[in-house]
Amino acid sequence: MNPEDTPTARNSPPRSDADVDLARWDSIPPSRPPGFPTRLFVGNTLVDCRLVAELGCGATGKAFLAQQETLGERLIVLKVTKAASRHEQLNLARLQHTNIMPLYWAMTLPHEGCQVLAMPYLARTTLAKLLYILKDSARESWTGQRVFEVLASEQASMPQQIAIQAHPAQILKQSAWIEFVVRTVLTLAEALAYAHQRDLLHLDLKPANILITPDGQAILLDLDVAREPIPAGTTSVPWLGGTWLFMSPEQQTAITALKAGEPIPCAIDGRSDLYSLGLILYQALVGSCDEEHRPNPLELPRLNPQVSRGLADISARCLAQNPIDRYSDCDALAEDLRRHLNDLPLRGVRNRLPERWRKWRRRRPLGLPMFLLLAGFCCTAGTAGFKFFQRNEDRRQQAEAALHDGQEWQRKGQYAEATSRFLAGKELAEQAYGADHLQTDLSRRLRQTQRLQKAEELDKLVHLLRFYALQDLPSRRLQWVLEAAGRKLWAERDLVMDRSAGTLEVVIERNILDQLLELVFLWSDLRIRNTPPSHAESVRAEVRTVLVEAERMLGSSFGLSVTREQLGDAAGSRPNPQAAWEFCAQGRIALGKGQHAEAARFMQAALDRDPLGFVPNFYLGVCALRQRKYERAVQALSFCAGQQPSPECFLLRGQALAALGETDRALEDFNHALEKNPELGGAYLQRGNLYRDQGRLEEAEKDFQLARKLSE
Repeated sequence: MNPEDTPTARNSPPRSDADVDLARWDSIPPSRPPGFPTRLFVGNTLVDCRLVAELGCGATGKAFLAQQETLGERLIVLKVTKAASRHEQLNLARLQHTNIMPLYWAMTLPHEGCQVLAMPYLARTTLAKLLYILKDSARESWTGQRVFEVLASEQASMPQQIAIQAHPAQILKQSAWIEFVVRTVLTLAEALAYAHQRDLLHLDLKPANILITPDGQAILLDLDVAREPIPAGTTSVPWLGGTWLFMSPEQQTAITALKAGEPIPCAIDGRSDLYSLGLILYQALVGSCDEEHRPNPLELPRLNPQVSRGLADISARCLAQNPIDRYSDCDALAEDLRRHLNDLPLRGVRNRLPERWRKWRRRRPLGLPMFLLLAGFCCTAGTAGFKFFQRNEDRRQQAEAALHDGQEWQRKGQYAEATSRFLAGKELAEQAYGADHLQTDLSRRLRQTQRLQKAEELDKLVHLLRFYALQDLPSRRLQWVLEAAGRKLWAERDLVMDRSAGTLEVVIERNILDQLLELVFLWSDLRIRNTPPSHAESVRAEVRTVLVEAERMLGSSFGLSVTREQLGDAAGSRPNPQAAWEFCAQGRIALGKGQHAEAARFMQAALDRDPLGFVPNFYLGVCALRQRKYERAVQALSFCAGQQPSPECFLLRGQALAALGETDRALEDFNHALEKNPELGGAYLQRGNLYRDQGRLEEAEKDFQLARKLSE
């Protein structure tokens, strides 16, 4: 007989063979994944736990309900897999949140060819199963009391009952279905926000991975494919999975691109989990587990009359195809869900006047007479005045939402997204009457964000110029790119120095001034060093023009005087170096002359002024590398890699490690450098040398070819 024809299978929700649901108790006929240990069955003992029942089976393992005999025969869940991956246990170990399934312990059994994850037994019913059980009953019967009865019925057949907390259970019994769903998604949004703050994305959110405890609390399961965010342009990742029908559009596009060997077109961050959570909210509100049903949040009030227009708008924003149109993070979604439960105006979506009025009435039951007076006044004012007010209010609220979103993006350092939101809000505020203060605030924030964005570009370019200032450029193309980028940033110096939107923190303002001076110094040196004699005069004239403008705007400095001397101009008395980067510049001059000990002395002086500075530590590492003090070089460059994990730090540290004979660590550093910058030709060359020394000639030749191609 086919297992699907048995009575227990007909009463169970559809399941995927690829999933192992730790909380399911469906009496599914025993099955075994290919190659799974044969002695693992109910009644046997695993580690110090007696297997009581099989909870579920998937393609890679099983889940058992077990009693841990050494700890009072407490009930736990054992997830046993044959896979060697440690992703899930490492992910669970990083998270300690009330609504994320905790991990007791993890163990590898080499003789059995499997690994075991032990978790507490908290419940047996998932949201998927709850929806499956309720789908055959009338929508009017879906209440918190009905949910409580289903959860209690599911517990009745278990060998041990789970204690129910009285207060949450009472709240559940008195709740409507919509309130239960919103509270569940709110809980999950808070749990995901906690995980996202620790740079961990779930990437496999679906109703089958949400456990519902007997008192109605939601627990997040299955973090086996969870990982850190993936930036756009990535060409390879160690793993990326999930359930296709619940993936965000950018996650599906990323998987398709990686299979085709192409770079990921759009970043995968917390907004991907937001999309999946929005799909769960939509399905729960509709009351359907039909995975093939395409969500249309605008139809929610028609599909379920109990769903308000505001709640439908929340779902629609979560399910936006473009990630930038969704909530900025799970905290913002949780805030709107919390305000919805408390009948407060929403912040992330528009507040339609009828719904806002209903919420106000629920908060202030005695305010109806005031509303009647207001309604009479509005009638006399006329339909035209009312429509104008409504349109104006909508624009103002949308502008406020754009300001709020832009501030969140600015706080996270996502300046492109912040600029987009501020521009959209500014356009709306210009069309709204009485929003002058809002328009002023948006304009100020926009200028401040544009300045921060340019300051970030300046920092990245100066960082690259520092690296290439100590060596010949690998290619004419890269030289042209760096020179063009420096010329463009210098042309935009007025924006970088613009304080009309208010001054930034003192440290940031100081860094901008220092980095502008260092940009002129390094860019001028690059132009002079790499210009053929036939173009020398025109280049020197260009550099002199830049120096005059720099001294006018930023004042005289040691670095600018050194550049004038490089041009052969009489610079007068050279100012003493003041900033840490100027001591670094003096040290770099010594490096160029081969005076490594003198260079190290200047770098140490820079380090005395900026003990945690990246630049002096970086140059100290270079000095040590050239003096063949490889252990000192590894120490200095490790500090830099921890502060700013740039590809150049990994490349230079890899060279030092290779000289020390630590081949494996050196290969790991070269791989890190190429992951962050696939066009770093020196890393291919160094890695190819190591491959050649190890006898891996085919891989070495491939790296040498790439290095030659990048140097052309």
